[in-house]
Amino acid sequence: MPAIAQQEKDTLSVYFELDKFNLNTQSRKQLDSLYYTGTINHSATIDIIGYADFLAGDQYNLQLSKRRAQTVKDFLIDKGFSDQNIRLVTGKGEVKRKDTLHRHTGPNRGFAEDRRVDIIYYVAKPKSVRRNYDTVIQMRPSYKKPATVSTRDTSFNIDRLAEGQSFVLNNIYFPMGRHYPRKESFPELNKLVEIMLDNEQLAIQIEGHVCCVVGVPDAYDLDSRQMDLSVNRARFIYEYIIARGVEPERVKYVGYGRSRPVIENEQTEDDANANRRVEIRILRK
Repeated sequence: MPAIAQQEKDTLSVYFELDKFNLNTQSRKQLDSLYYTGTINHSATIDIIGYADFLAGDQYNLQLSKRRAQTVKDFLIDKGFSDQNIRLVTGKGEVKRKDTLHRHTGPNRGFAEDRRVDIIYYVAKPKSVRRNYDTVIQMRPSYKKPATVSTRDTSFNIDRLAEGQSFVLNNIYFPMGRHYPRKESFPELNKLVEIMLDNEQLAIQIEGHVCCVVGVPDAYDLDSRQMDLSVNRARFIYEYIIARGVEPERVKYVGYGRSRPVIENEQTEDDANANRRVEIRILRK
């Protein structure tokens, strides 16, 4: 097994109901999505670490956290993940918190975010290549043809585009499985705001797409904990430009999941990036 210092790592979390160690429907869908999209893949080495919130005693919480970790391991093994690639399966018991005074009773008792299993996965770095586990979203003009117009072009001019046509905003980055862009994406989002404010008749549709999922209509969103990642990425951009003065009636958003791939069967990361995108389409000028 490669040394951890020679590997990249990231952490994914699966959440459980209060006092439960079995996977519910939502957490099963989450693991399915992570596995079938290749986020957790056969070449990865993983640690599985369970936790509990502070409710109940230390020994009970320790056992509950271990059972949660074992449940996740059993699920992955059942999906075909190799037991040899699992370095560690353990429970850490309760997550220690300082302020629990008002969380002992009532409908919001405890901390839902502490009832979880963290899957820490490691993938060996290719030599001389820096792996980046953030998802890169490039806005493309059409799911049927490559981009021809981009804000990167020195000759870019919104006036030259017709209704129904789209354009590309470059350098839009979403962390994997999340719908909040990284900070380096915001200059490009601000370009879209400027375009909309400078063209008062312009109306657009923001269209979200994902790659690689199988048997589900959309990918799992770690922020919403729902299968709605393409919708939420499009909606974030919608809400961002509306908050900066663009009239809501001029903007629509929609998530297509993986129903409109550029490449039908992804074989490479370039194929995945082609399908994993957000399109800006002109509805009216």
